[in-house]
Amino acid sequence: MNPDHLQPDPASERLISHAAGPWQSNGELMQAARARLSAAGAMPGATVDQQLNLLDELFGFELGRFLLAHRGLNAWWTHHAVTWDPRTAAPMTALERRIVADLPATQATRERFGIFRRELQALLRPGVTMASVPCGLMGELLLLDYSAAPGARLVGVDLDQAALDAALVLGTERGLASQLTLRRQDAWAEQWQDKVDVLTSNGLNIYEPDDGRVTALYRSFHAALRPGGTLVTSFLTPPPTLSAQSPWKMSEIDPQALALQFVLFVRVIEVKWSAFRTHDQTRAQLEQAGFTDIRFVDDRASMFPTVVAHKPD
Repeated sequence: MNPDHLQPDPASERLISHAAGPWQSNGELMQAARARLSAAGAMPGATVDQQLNLLDELFGFELGRFLLAHRGLNAWWTHHAVTWDPRTAAPMTALERRIVADLPATQATRERFGIFRRELQALLRPGVTMASVPCGLMGELLLLDYSAAPGARLVGVDLDQAALDAALVLGTERGLASQLTLRRQDAWAEQWQDKVDVLTSNGLNIYEPDDGRVTALYRSFHAALRPGGTLVTSFLTPPPTLSAQSPWKMSEIDPQALALQFVLFVRVIEVKWSAFRTHDQTRAQLEQAGFTDIRFVDDRASMFPTVVAHKPD
């Protein structure tokens, strides 16, 4: 697959996860980032020089350059992160390996992907229709075992055409292209003519700070499901520094990796995925959207929980 990492999507102004601003050369991007960090000054645990050194290291590998330019991950890089395997991984710089292998958020994301696949595998049955919004490369569905689910239909919806193209490649590799329908559409605007039995969604709500918009997204998912259908989604929980209701299990988190994550994501990269919600907030939003029988499945650190909810019969 060609990740097409640094090319802006034609609809980039509508992508909330990895849209870039006015296109800049690497030199212009580096100059702007160095000026921003120098002006911001030192922060707890990182001098200006240390921040600038991290910036230089990020520019040394493709994932780092993508994060700096886009402040989020596209479909290809997300798939790369959740399917990363140290036994087959290509050589990496020290910082790239720490980002992909060691940062608590990355570990939680990879664990969340495994939980999604386990929950979705259990929902497979003959003739089932399953959708992913936004689908990205659609690995949470395309990597399942369909041997016991003949006639299954798969639907992927994404605003990013590059994601849809890559999902088709993966679907073809998995022998599922004939069962796969892909549509380019905004998740909030999607009109579901044919209802689905299962809908899975990861990624949009963590970039969307507006609670009303997130509840509206859940209502859209509710409308897409047949009666008795199931939603499998996820959300980011707030760290203890932001909320007394934080569920983070600090005993499961490497403090040094967490400190590096804070400097990298909050200061050097200024990532966009910073819309945190508690379990109670997420439950309330899903209930407002009409879902019942809501069940949470936490990762070890309770940073990126999965939630399974049902549309009443």
